[in-house]
Amino acid sequence: MSDMGRATRNIVSGYQRDRIFRASLFANESRQLVTDFGGVIPKERTITKAVWQTLDITYVAMSAPAIDGRSVQVRVKAQWSGRSRILVDVTLDNGDVYSAWQIVRVMAAPYFNNSGWSNGPQRLEVSA
Repeated sequence: MSDMGRATRNIVSGYQRDRIFRASLFANESRQLVTDFGGVIPKERTITKAVWQTLDITYVAMSAPAIDGRSVQVRVKAQWSGRSRILVDVTLDNGDVYSAWQIVRVMAAPYFNNSGWSNGPQRLEVSA
């Protein structure tokens, strides 16, 4: 699993469960949004299923969901200026379910045209 650094890596806290991860991208940028549940789930547990959901399909488009042990990732493509709320629910090998929220702020790139928009998806799911 690869990512662009801590700016797009959400390390979910076991102590501050109400924390919402925030990231910023310029319109037209595309990156992996990695959610690391290592701080929440026991070391002997792995993620068997992940479901990403958003209602804000205009601002970012999600694709390429993946699971890697105790982390999950999805590619986000910034499209239009605004904020996109992304919820990821993961199911562990013992049936427990954990959630994490991410907000991706898309900043306008006013002097360049967007290469094109796509709508959706609102939901992506992957199983290990």
